Amino acid sequence: MEECYYCKKALSKDDKALCKKLLGKKIKQFFCREHLAEVLDTDVETLTAKVEQFKEEGCTLFL
Repeated sequence: MEECYYCKKALSKDDKALCKKLLGKKIKQFFCREHLAEVLDTDVETLTAKVEQFKEEGCTLFL
């Protein structure tokens, strides 16, 4: 199971997929939603909305 690079929190499937979608499929370091928000200078609510958007669009990373 993947864990956040910063805080070592276990990642959900959606968090891992979100990292791949926003940072690139070949990334080696994954982040929890809170730390991904910091890395991308945004907020958790925006990232959560993006997860739902990608799912609705049928992104295969979120299956």
